[in-house]
Amino acid sequence: MPTEASTAAFEYVSEVYEAVDSKDERRLARFLTDNCTFVYANNDPVIGRAKIAEYSKNFMALIAGIEHQLLEVWAVDDIVISRIEVTYTRKDGSTLTVPAVTIWRVRDRQIDDYRIYIDVAPLFTH
Repeated sequence: MPTEASTAAFEYVSEVYEAVDSKDERRLARFLTDNCTFVYANNDPVIGRAKIAEYSKNFMALIAGIEHQLLEVWAVDDIVISRIEVTYTRKDGSTLTVPAVTIWRVRDRQIDDYRIYIDVAPLFTH
């Protein structure tokens, strides 16, 4: 049975993924601290809200669309973990769905450390 805390975490995570799925880096940036650390797959860390927004904008330009299906969320102290499926729509209209896990350290309803564990190699080898 979900607790009030887990329900709140699920709703928060849903809000963040809605921002990501909008492909609007400014919507995502509102969820990040000024000095947030962002690590996507096996890429180097990106540090800072503005740099992460620019990174997101550049990545989103490579694809036609993105959609997150939230499967599970766990919240422990200031850590939020989510298990998701991400569907990418390529520029040619084809899609790829891959599993992923994100781990966030959250401070005052903003993400201070954002880690995405995913294999996106097939996205660009199509």
